[in-house]
Amino acid sequence: MRQASVLKRLTSAAAMALASAALCGCDIPSFIDPTEMYPYTKKTIQKPILTSLSSIDPSVDDPDVTFYNATEVKPIDNKAVSADYRIGVGDLITVSVNDLVGLGVETTKQTRVSESGNISMPLLGQVKALGLTEDELQKSIADAYRTQQIITQAQVSVTVAEALARTFSAIGTVGTPGKFSIPQSDFRLLDALVMVRDVAVTTDTIYVIRQISEDPSDTNPNPSKPAMPAEPGMTTPPPAPGPVTPSTPAGGDPLAPKGAVIGSTASYSHVALMQNSTDPLAGKPANSPSGSSAPFQFGTPSGPAETRTIRIPLDPLRNGDLRYNIVIRPHDLIVAPNPPTGEYYMSGHISRSGVYSVPPKGITLKQAVVAGGMLDGVAIPQRTELIRRVGVNREVWVAIDLNAIYSGAQPDIFLKPNDMVHIGTNILAPFISAVRGGFRLTYGFGFLYDRNFYQGNSQ
Repeated sequence: MRQASVLKRLTSAAAMALASAALCGCDIPSFIDPTEMYPYTKKTIQKPILTSLSSIDPSVDDPDVTFYNATEVKPIDNKAVSADYRIGVGDLITVSVNDLVGLGVETTKQTRVSESGNISMPLLGQVKALGLTEDELQKSIADAYRTQQIITQAQVSVTVAEALARTFSAIGTVGTPGKFSIPQSDFRLLDALVMVRDVAVTTDTIYVIRQISEDPSDTNPNPSKPAMPAEPGMTTPPPAPGPVTPSTPAGGDPLAPKGAVIGSTASYSHVALMQNSTDPLAGKPANSPSGSSAPFQFGTPSGPAETRTIRIPLDPLRNGDLRYNIVIRPHDLIVAPNPPTGEYYMSGHISRSGVYSVPPKGITLKQAVVAGGMLDGVAIPQRTELIRRVGVNREVWVAIDLNAIYSGAQPDIFLKPNDMVHIGTNILAPFISAVRGGFRLTYGFGFLYDRNFYQGNSQ
C-alpha cells in the first residue's frame, strides 16, 4: 500500500511537471534528459565556422576586422610577366665607361638611384635612370657623353648590383622576417616560403598585400604615378574628389559606425581631407571670408584603395593545390598572422568550469564544451550565453542555442581571448533531474526505485 501510494505521488508530480513545461512553453526537446544534445541524423551536413558575432546577430558590433577586405586568388595572380628589370629608386647601379680618363682605361662607378630617379656620372652630372632597363641606361649614358662631345663612341656597361625595386617583405610567424630580393620574374609563393624559412605550424592562412599597380592588367599610361584603382567589387574607378554622400561599406570598413556589419547596408561617411583650401595652415575653409567663394568639399582618402589583400590557405597549398602558388611581385608584403593568445572562461552548469587557454589553432564553442567535461545534470543547452569583449571597455551578450549548434542546425563559432561562455538552466531542470535520478535500470530487466523518495514510516 505504501509503495503504491508513493508511486501514485511520483506519477502525479511527473504529470504536474509535464503540464508546467507545456504551459510555460519550455524549449526542452527531451523531458527525460534535457541536457541531451547532438540528435542522430542520417544527413550529411556542412556548415561554416563563424568568427564574428555579427553573423549571428547583425545588431552586434563585432566585425571580423582581421584583413576584412581580403579577396580570394584571381587567375591574374598566377600570370608571370617576363620582362627586363626596370631600375627603381634606391637601386645600386654599377657603371663602367671605357676611355673616359684615358685611352684604354676603364672607369667604374657604383651609385644609388636618388629619390628623384637620377644617378651621378663623371663629367655629366645627373642622368635619368628611373624606369629604364640596363640596356636603355647604357644607351642613355653613351648618348650623353657623345652629345657633350666628351667621348664620341663611348663603351658603357650597366649592371644592377642591388635591385631594391624588385623585392618582397615578410612579417609575422615566418622563420626569417625581413626584405628579400626577387631573383626572377616567375618567382612563386612556395619559393618565397623557402626563402623566409617557412611559417609556424600554427599558421593556417597567410595574406599577401599587393600594390594594384604591380598587376599585369595595369594599363596606367604614367608609370611614375599609379592609377587610382577600383575598390574590390567595383567595375569602374571611383569618382573624382567631391561631395561625399553616405555609402555602403564593402566588407565591413573599420571606419563604419557602431552597428555596421560585414555585408550590411549601414551607411556612413568617410573621414576625408579638405580640398581647395587657401589658408596655408588649413585653419579656414575655402569659403571663409579670407578665401575664395568655392564651396567646402571633402575628398576620399586614396591610400587603402591602391593595394589589395590576397588570402592564401596554407593546407591546400602544401597539399599540392598550385592555384594558390601565386606569383610574388615587387613590393609584395607576406603576412603570417600570429595565432590568438589568451584565455577563455567556462561558467554555469558545466562539469568543469574555470579558465582555459586558447590553443594556437583556435577553439570552437563545441570543442570548449567538450574540454569542460560536457554539461551537468541540470544544464539547458538552449540557455547558453556568449559574452565577448568588443572594445577596451565594452562587452556584449549574445544568446546561443548550443543544441542547435551540436545538431548542425546552426554553425559553430570560434572563441576569442577573454570570451566567457555561460550555460544556464531553468526552474524545472532540478525537478526533472531528481525524478530521473529516482529510478535505475539494472541488468536482467530489473527496475529499482530510490528509497530516498519514500517519505512514509517503515514498520
